[in-house]
Amino acid sequence: MIVGKRCLGAAAGIFICLQLAACAGTTTVRWVKSGSDDEAIARELRDCNQQANSALASERGINQDINATLGRNWQMGGTLGIEDQAMSEQAEGLADRILNSCMQAKGFTKAS
Repeated sequence: MIVGKRCLGAAAGIFICLQLAACAGTTTVRWVKSGSDDEAIARELRDCNQQANSALASERGINQDINATLGRNWQMGGTLGIEDQAMSEQAEGLADRILNSCMQAKGFTKAS
């Protein structure tokens, strides 16, 4: 019983370290456009974020439908967590691409 608790504690420690590493790697993107002030940038960014959030909500709905259909199979196969994570990452990637495309279509570029 003690060995099981040690393994669980080690796994929890590793998980926490990975979460901290992921948070430390997060950076804020700054968009720029010649002749645009902070207010204009914020307004355009809000618009693009709304488009990205709408797409993300749609993808999450689709993912829920897929999970309702295949979730039991994934659960029985032991891959439910992996499949959920993959679908979530795919949806977030789509939202990021939509945000980037929207801002670039408006003439903005990412500041380095």
